[in-house]
Amino acid sequence: MNILIVLNYYYPYISGLSECAKSLAEELAEEHNVTVITAKHDKNLPEFEEINGVNVIRANLMFKISKGYVSVDFLKKFRKYQKEADVVNLHLPMAEAAALSYLTNPNKLVITYQCDVNLPKSLINSIIVKCMDMSSCISFKRAKKIVVSSFDYAKNSRVLPKYKDKWEEVHPTSSFYKNFSNDIEVARDSQKTVIGFCGRIVEEKGIDVLLQAARIVKKEIPNAHFLVAGDYNNIAGGSIYWELKSKVGWDESYVKFLGKLSPQELIEFYYSLDLFVLPSINSLEAFGMVQIEAMLAGVPVVASDLPGVREIIRNTGMGETVEPKNVEKLAKVIIKVLNNKDRYVQNITKINDLYGVESAATKYISCFQAL
Repeated sequence: MNILIVLNYYYPYISGLSECAKSLAEELAEEHNVTVITAKHDKNLPEFEEINGVNVIRANLMFKISKGYVSVDFLKKFRKYQKEADVVNLHLPMAEAAALSYLTNPNKLVITYQCDVNLPKSLINSIIVKCMDMSSCISFKRAKKIVVSSFDYAKNSRVLPKYKDKWEEVHPTSSFYKNFSNDIEVARDSQKTVIGFCGRIVEEKGIDVLLQAARIVKKEIPNAHFLVAGDYNNIAGGSIYWELKSKVGWDESYVKFLGKLSPQELIEFYYSLDLFVLPSINSLEAFGMVQIEAMLAGVPVVASDLPGVREIIRNTGMGETVEPKNVEKLAKVIIKVLNNKDRYVQNITKINDLYGVESAATKYISCFQAL
């Protein structure tokens, strides 16, 4: 089967969306011919390369607009390569979705919808959101199937409910999951209780809420330390690191920003934690794969009670959810889970069975073959 996967950003750019597409592409490439079309978001990247069996084709950009960009080359490359594909899999949100859906046969079109677009309130941003939603809806109408990360998120989406008859539930996944095992041991400081976050340093992650809650937790648990892992230099649309530093601030004696970590450093980061926190604040967080990474390391999770995000804790029982943006409640729940940690820890096998790479790839293949 010739499979074409299309998205705005792909490896080496790291995000939940790009990592999900990469792990899926590489898993499918073991038995199928897989090509990825994406943007040449860094001018130093090659226009074509093979990565772990996947043919990656990067389109040249005319210019960037916040997290998006304008690229005629993107459309040209798509038009060429979609002709050879048995299945065309677009990963949304994507401004070009409507145009791309009209450049290919709808009978081979599968949309993977990651999340609703959510931007800070302004007239320009409201226009952008409406245009993005319109583009998504046009592509939904033409697609044969729409893959959603969870029915919970889909039911609460702005744009998905009208297309319920096309939904296929397939959890996002990551090849990084395969790095975890029961045999890994990391040296830990027994004098510290370590709470961690991992993700891009952007507004929707709610890091400001976590920093404020950290002060409350520190009063109740004096040995509490907070580690914030994630890139704050090379972020599409820009990082809020310096804004956080000037407006919220933090005490470096117990809060440390680690920056972007290597895969090995990230493994060690997760195994060093007593608790992982995902305090996201809006619908741009539709699933939260970092929760699963923490759970595979045997670490319980506190996450925002958001559609899709809350499903992981509901299905595993490995943590608690909390109302988004509520500093006091977040602190209270963090303290609760830390004081009852053993109650939440589950076997790694259960987490793999629910959210492993192989099960996601199998569901995708069944969806593709049904076309």
